[in-house]
Amino acid sequence: MSHSVSSLAPAIAGYLAAANARDSSAATRFFAENASVFDEGNHQVGTRAIAQWMEDTAQRFQPRVEVLSVQQRTGKVLVQNLISGTFPGSPLELRYTFRLDEQGKISRLDISV
Repeated sequence: MSHSVSSLAPAIAGYLAAANARDSSAATRFFAENASVFDEGNHQVGTRAIAQWMEDTAQRFQPRVEVLSVQQRTGKVLVQNLISGTFPGSPLELRYTFRLDEQGKISRLDISV
């Protein structure tokens, strides 16, 4: 069961659960203070910017994330997700590439097709 959410690092599982609950303040607790997120060509740095990005995305698209598969690589975790919401082409498969810091918090998240 490589794709089970239980195989995810606690910070990644926590972030995805908070994202689905549309709780950006809970979600940012799983990010390092100076974390960065790349999504739709935009680059967010720091937990305040990440929280704002999550709120904007939630309002625009009402996204719901379903984990399809998880791959552990050296220094990163690749999570293939099915994202459904109010955007063209929904549902859409997106890859979330997470990097974690020494404390187990998310230091970087890249979202790509």
